[in-house]
Amino acid sequence: MTTLKLISGAAAFAALSTFSLAHAGSPVDYFNKIDADASGVVSQAEFVAHKTAGGKYTAAQASEKFAKLAGDDGQLTLAEYEGSMKKARAHKDCDKKKDAAT
Repeated sequence: MTTLKLISGAAAFAALSTFSLAHAGSPVDYFNKIDADASGVVSQAEFVAHKTAGGKYTAAQASEKFAKLAGDDGQLTLAEYEGSMKKARAHKDCDKKKDAAT
């Protein structure tokens, strides 16, 4: 009986882990991490704080990137973020096709 519980528990954990991994990196999840106050939009301050936290970007680099993503209104919406992700993926796919052709 204990072995059956252990196997069932392990199977449930494996299924949950697989689900979590599949959804952990979605654009919505990442956007929500940046949107610290959960307002539905990312301010420049939130974006800069998130991007500089790991030391990968300077505040100036993060601000420049934010300006490109957010547009004229100074706020980054989920739609704008997802659109930029689609463009980046399309650009990356195009580069892969060029590399494969050479």
